[in-house]
Amino acid sequence: MLQLLKNKAAPLSKMSCGNIKCFEGPGIGSLIQNAGRLNILYFAIQDFPTLSAMYGPEWAEHLENEIKKYILIEGHTNFHHDDFHIFSFNPGEFLLLDPSQILNDSHLQEIAYQFKVNIENNVKSDQIGRTGNSITINTGHSFFYAAQSNDQLWSGFLSSMGEARLEAQKNIDISKLELSNEFCDILIQGDIRCHYQPIVDLGDKTIHGWEALARGPLNSPFRSPLTLFDMAEKLGKLFPLEKSCREAAISSFGEHRPQHKLFLNIHPRTIVDPNFTSGETKRLLEMYDLKPGNIVFEITERHSVKDFKTFRKTLDHYRNQGYLVAIDDAGTGYSGLSSIAEIKPDYIKMDKSFIDDIETNQVNRAIIDTFTTFSEKIGGKLIVEGIETQSQALTVIDMGVHLGQGFFLAKPAKEKPQLTDSAMNLRKSAEISLNSSTYGIPVKNLVNKVEYVESNTAVPLVQQLFAQNNSISSVVVVHNMIPCGLIMEYNLNKHLSGKYGVALYSNKPIKSIMDDGPLIVDLETTVENVSQLAMARSRKKAYDDVIVTWKNQLMGTVSVQRLLDTLASVQVEMAKGTNPLSGLPGNLDIEKEIDRRMKAHEKYSIIYADLDNFKVYNDTYGFKNGDKIILQISKIISWATRKHGSTGDFIGHIGGDDFVMVTTPTKAERICKGITRCFKRLAKYNYNKKDSCEGWMEGKGRDGSISKFPLVSVSLAILDCEPEQTLMEIGEHAASLKKWAKSIEGNCWVRERRKR
Repeated sequence: MLQLLKNKAAPLSKMSCGNIKCFEGPGIGSLIQNAGRLNILYFAIQDFPTLSAMYGPEWAEHLENEIKKYILIEGHTNFHHDDFHIFSFNPGEFLLLDPSQILNDSHLQEIAYQFKVNIENNVKSDQIGRTGNSITINTGHSFFYAAQSNDQLWSGFLSSMGEARLEAQKNIDISKLELSNEFCDILIQGDIRCHYQPIVDLGDKTIHGWEALARGPLNSPFRSPLTLFDMAEKLGKLFPLEKSCREAAISSFGEHRPQHKLFLNIHPRTIVDPNFTSGETKRLLEMYDLKPGNIVFEITERHSVKDFKTFRKTLDHYRNQGYLVAIDDAGTGYSGLSSIAEIKPDYIKMDKSFIDDIETNQVNRAIIDTFTTFSEKIGGKLIVEGIETQSQALTVIDMGVHLGQGFFLAKPAKEKPQLTDSAMNLRKSAEISLNSSTYGIPVKNLVNKVEYVESNTAVPLVQQLFAQNNSISSVVVVHNMIPCGLIMEYNLNKHLSGKYGVALYSNKPIKSIMDDGPLIVDLETTVENVSQLAMARSRKKAYDDVIVTWKNQLMGTVSVQRLLDTLASVQVEMAKGTNPLSGLPGNLDIEKEIDRRMKAHEKYSIIYADLDNFKVYNDTYGFKNGDKIILQISKIISWATRKHGSTGDFIGHIGGDDFVMVTTPTKAERICKGITRCFKRLAKYNYNKKDSCEGWMEGKGRDGSISKFPLVSVSLAILDCEPEQTLMEIGEHAASLKKWAKSIEGNCWVRERRKR
């Protein structure tokens, strides 16, 4: 926590230390008094006063905290000891004091530059997301020697700090740094290595492709790709560096399947460089048994495209040769949705910042959900980066995200890594067993973020939190992020509203009046169970917020009102149990029916029905006519099942144009024949006279091009099931069977018998 430095060192008692914030270590007075020599690194956020006025104090404090965090990280990385200290004299300025005796001027300048590059890159994603712009860090360095009288210590230190500040205001000539010579040597020698990180199909947990990540030599500042590419950009050597990286990635790629993809990071300026010739890349691909269809040019959105027209033409040129395109860091850069839609990338990669708190962050969930739908509509796939935990992986899988990348799935490695055991076992942990009688919604779907404080926080500070944010009704009290109490606003006001309330609690910690026995539940607890626990509390606490945790760590809260609203909505749907359009039972009843047949140890057949070319019809003739076709097929399915099926057969409406029938194996084929024959006769009456006579219609395909499409038809897939099969297994077999059925043109049915 930031705190005002109070320097009490006797020999320096006359110092005017000003408003110094001590982030790390002892007071600055004792430090400069006892040091023989101090290395000084100075960092300043360029134009910080102006930016603070534009974006406000909350933005400024957040940025300062982020930069301070990364200075600490860089300090531990570069100095290999923990004796350095960080101070701040003015807003937007940071001072790192290092008592090491071994650094010379040149070495210190190199370290200052590395700090600058890594800090700027680490905060870039967050800042572009918040303001649309990146920030610049100015850096300088100097030395301070304490071999002088006490009277001169402070003035000497201020003079050294002034030297560092003046240097930070100069434009550094990068070419004169020893680092630039080292960089040029790396480029000449081609001393670039590639690590590969899998991009995983979240549907079937298979590897879709690998992203190639450049690495410089070991034990070099250029081991980090951030330093490597920043230096290349400043020296005007971006193209030769990317060429070297591309060659290293392709030559080391090794064995692969024909469908696997290799994702290569490309700067937007590089791809429009005349030297970026397709022939050179193609020759390299042929040497290593790769085709353009295996290569995905991953273009970061964090760099603006100044000549979008030329950029678009260049992209089209390479795509016409078979190369694929991915937009990286979507949602955090300069391009808007219109630009992405115009490019129509094959892949959209969401920046890892959107995966943070995805289990509870409703805004990020909505953004990812929107991009998933958006990518499908433009014929692409969404990739979510930064998946680092099992809960994050399960959440994006539940949301229907196409592809994922992150340490939980596999870390980058020199040899193409396979998926981790945890990733491979996701199916088991996420599998829904039909032997369970619980169909409840987990409370994690309702969690809201909450303000929290440590137990020793003063009562007036908590009161101030409520005053500053009218939307919160509670504050959670924590110790090391583990909840230990709850403060409801009404309860705090009750304590402070007495005659001596404010005076009585002005210096007391919040733990003195918090509820130390709040209701705390796990993320996976069902809404029904949480509601029961909440209403079973004493009357005075019945409507207090419920704290939600994951592995004992605070995740957020949920209000009783929201619990009850959700529960009421679920109960209404369960009571109805029907699709509002067709009136047929929905997913919950479908699961119950299959569960019933399993428990009865019956052999049964599931018929999946799906309409072909329905999307084109829906887009061309409108949703109202689309609903008419869905209603028509639902009536045909009901008629055929009643006429040709058995007593007790079940019909369900999964949603949209998907239906399910559960029947006895001997009746399944006759039901399918009845459905296909009847729908074939009636489907043409849903079209205008011209389309009906011609037997086809003109419409837009998924790629946006105008084509001819056959009339809507129905595909049916019969899956014969055994009692011991799980819902997950049934779903997997059904998916491949439905794919087979849909590959056959016209009204059809297929069957697969599962033998045990």
